[in-house]
Amino acid sequence: MKKIVLLLTFMLAAAVCGSVYAQQNVSEVSYSQAKNISQQTKSFAEVEVKPKFQNGEASNFTRWVFTELKYPEQAVAENLSGRVTMQFTIAKDGSVTNVKVLRSAHPALDAEAVRVISMSPKWEPGKVKGKPVDVIYTFPVIFKMRNASVATFDLDVTPAVFESPYKKEGVEYSTSTEFTKWVFMNIKYPAEAKANGIQGNAKVAFDILNSGEIANVRIVESAHPLLDEELVRVIKLSPKWKAAIRKGQPVTTTYTLPFRFVLR
Repeated sequence: MKKIVLLLTFMLAAAVCGSVYAQQNVSEVSYSQAKNISQQTKSFAEVEVKPKFQNGEASNFTRWVFTELKYPEQAVAENLSGRVTMQFTIAKDGSVTNVKVLRSAHPALDAEAVRVISMSPKWEPGKVKGKPVDVIYTFPVIFKMRNASVATFDLDVTPAVFESPYKKEGVEYSTSTEFTKWVFMNIKYPAEAKANGIQGNAKVAFDILNSGEIANVRIVESAHPLLDEELVRVIKLSPKWKAAIRKGQPVTTTYTLPFRFVLR
């Protein structure tokens, strides 16, 4: 059966503060900002016991943010992207307060970042000398979008649909966004690559059979063998898709997905 080639390049990326797709970007507040912080409030770097999110490291918060973000309709319509640098306080009781934008990308993107951060469940607070303290936390959220496209010779094809296990019932979503989220949630940065500072951009292609199963996963642009192997491993674990439809019949399609491995 002839394959219909689809290009999946819609990327919605939250910056990562841990080892997975890792962009370790939590930073201290500047000196000028620190002068205005009370003595009971510490920067993330100052506390003896770091705040924890959902019984884990700060990277768990990045995963949570990534599952909650929705690309704003205005941003999609106007093809907006950018980096929003957020700051908030993890209070002594673990609640998130004082959410604000330190560096704006666009009002629509800023508002979405503020909305999600403000919804945060409670953390385990940071501690100094065994006592909980308020902790200032800086967190970047990156919005990046590229439009998915369909080969011109088969514009009558209804694209395959990824049914994310993280999808909320009754909420409309973009297949490409949800699949990117799913990959992000399942990637584990290879320990050897992390230890040796290996990073890079990879692109993987895979077939979605007319049965909805994934097959023929292959790297079309290599970042590094260690990173390529991990990306292929995750794609092979993908849940079944709803196959693409052409003239009422399911057909096999091929998707490509770019993925960036970054350590900072």
